[in-house]
Amino acid sequence: MLPPSLSMLEQLPGCWGCWGCKDKNSVFVYANSEYCRLVGLKHPQECIGKTDHDMPCPTIACADQFQAQDKQVMETGKRLRVLDIHPYANGRWYAHLFTKTPWYDEAGNICGVVFCGQELSDTAILEVGHWICRAVTHPEDHPLDAPSHRPDIHLTARESEVLFLHLYGKKPQLIAQTLGVSVKTIENHFAHLREKFGVESKAALIERALALGFGSAIPERLLSKQVSVVLRD
Repeated sequence: MLPPSLSMLEQLPGCWGCWGCKDKNSVFVYANSEYCRLVGLKHPQECIGKTDHDMPCPTIACADQFQAQDKQVMETGKRLRVLDIHPYANGRWYAHLFTKTPWYDEAGNICGVVFCGQELSDTAILEVGHWICRAVTHPEDHPLDAPSHRPDIHLTARESEVLFLHLYGKKPQLIAQTLGVSVKTIENHFAHLREKFGVESKAALIERALALGFGSAIPERLLSKQVSVVLRD
């Protein structure tokens, strides 16, 4: 039986997404129903005492990475934002933005990690952040200045992958590692991207791509390779 506080949280609307907590050894203390369904468990109680290695789900391939992220959160006392792309228990691939934060006990000591995740499939998180910043820094801009459709910019499959990971804060070295190519190849893709977007720097590429609505397009080929990468804050 769930404690009253967890029972109440379970009944909140779906905006909470997937969430739960682990102890210092990355052992699950609790995970909500949505997370449990995602990884193939029928009830939240089934996750208690398990680790990422024990889940009936293909994500076990990245269990070591998940636990390394937990360890980083507990050692630094700072939150992490992680882009996760995996096949889950129902056979479908999903992309999530997970946030991991330190879990403190009553004495103020870190006793584990609290995590929560939001699916990215139908969201435009990056564009929303971009236009909020524009509204604050350029109040003279009208909200309707936001593009209602993308311009005629055609990207190759690999350029889409490079741009997506770049927009989520990954440096060329990690993009190369993730995609299994050389850094020189990634830099060549960046040169083509700057030319196609009409900009001269990687920073300007981010600004331009977000302004044109490219921030929520998850490349199809990324939805066939498991990814768990820590994002910049």
